Amino acid sequence: MLITHTFVKVIHAFNQQYNRAIFHLMKKIVLLFLFIITLPVIAQQDIKTLKYCVDPDWMPFEGVVNGKHTGIASDYLELFSQSLPYKFILVSTNSWKESTDFLKSGKCDLTLMLNSSAEREKYLTFSLPYFFGPNVLVTKGGMPFIQDLTAIGDMTLGVVSGYRLLEEIPMYYPEIKIKVLSSEEAGLLSVNQGDIDAFVGSLYSINLSINTLNLQSVKINGWISLQDKLRIGFTKPNAHLTPIFNKTIEKISSKQHNDILMRWSDVRVVKQTDYTVLYYFISGMSLLFIVFLWRYLVSIKISNALKHKNKELEQIREELLFVNKELEYLSFHDNLTNLYNRHYFMSTLNDHLNQLARQEIDSCILMVDLDFFKKINDEFGHAVGDKILQQFSALLLNALRAGDIAARWGGEEFVVLLPETDNNSSLTLAKRLIEAVEHHSFDLNINLTISIGVSQFKDNDTIESWIERADTALYQAKNEGRNCIKESL
Repeated sequence: MLITHTFVKVIHAFNQQYNRAIFHLMKKIVLLFLFIITLPVIAQQDIKTLKYCVDPDWMPFEGVVNGKHTGIASDYLELFSQSLPYKFILVSTNSWKESTDFLKSGKCDLTLMLNSSAEREKYLTFSLPYFFGPNVLVTKGGMPFIQDLTAIGDMTLGVVSGYRLLEEIPMYYPEIKIKVLSSEEAGLLSVNQGDIDAFVGSLYSINLSINTLNLQSVKINGWISLQDKLRIGFTKPNAHLTPIFNKTIEKISSKQHNDILMRWSDVRVVKQTDYTVLYYFISGMSLLFIVFLWRYLVSIKISNALKHKNKELEQIREELLFVNKELEYLSFHDNLTNLYNRHYFMSTLNDHLNQLARQEIDSCILMVDLDFFKKINDEFGHAVGDKILQQFSALLLNALRAGDIAARWGGEEFVVLLPETDNNSSLTLAKRLIEAVEHHSFDLNINLTISIGVSQFKDNDTIESWIERADTALYQAKNEGRNCIKESL
């Protein structure tokens, strides 16, 4: 009896220990299950949502079709989505003006593709530029080619409301008569109807609009030096995102840039089959055979014609790409010396000035003038003078370092930006340039000297004051005998 009682107690204790083990095991299983089902929610909380606005009618750059974002900007957004932990939500608008109003009011966090400007910098912070494109002039077909905005003269120029060009053209060319238009389409139609003489806008969007609207009497008839440098614009509360997106922009390869451009500048012909053919039932098998034979021959003729048109369009597309590259180069460079032109220099200097505002680094400007150059033109002719300018430009480029920017300022005057360079280093480079000119053998054994003014950036400088101090130093060098260097105070 004692043995039986002891056995029962052992069995009871075993059951209690077994039940506790089962209970703890089930508890762990339930906790693991709850962790698994909440893991996607936790991960989703780490993904920040960014609302963005676009220009709904600016193809091929961007647009909204059936509520979906499309165009070049949408392809770049796909690259950003793959690299960054953000979810992008499109905020629909009816116009670019409405998009800018939403950005100002904070209804949107960013916009993907626009130029920077002084007005926009009041409410946006900009990323690095990631897409470049030339701006062109459109006129009626019979007008002569327009070299630049300086050749507009008394003509009326159309510009789209809210676009960056409406700020910069009056700044650089205050004498031009401007008519503000609601859209690019309205501008092209105004040229076609003779309401304005010329219209300015992006090459890629204008080329697409001319073809879409089937405007036969207008043409791209010139270019301007103000190019598009398209960037992401962040509202001020989201300015901290700028360096994050800049790193992603810097990682975009040339192949990815080219693939996107080719995808949206490609020209295609869509073959369509006409299913509305009326069949006549004619008695007799022989006549029916003749009808089918005739249709077969016609289809071959149409197919050959489409192949020929496709080949012609492909050739036109290749020519357009070549012309685009030529226009882009010409919009940045002086056509005589192949140095950068004045407008490109001013645009680059503006970007550099923004960098100087963020970083404590030294930078200098050199203003260079060829001494008694008018005398060379008068004695030897302008052809020889042009040759001297070209030879001096080659000497100037050879004397500079990688990263220095040289441009023809106008006539025989040149300007050089020396980034991350203090006053002493700038004076050393200027002396080296003067010696190179003195020892160079120019055409017809012409003895050439130069005068140089140097100015180092100061904390309170604007673009205008910085350049003016360099120009004042150059004027002093010319007054004190030329062939020398003077630095601004």
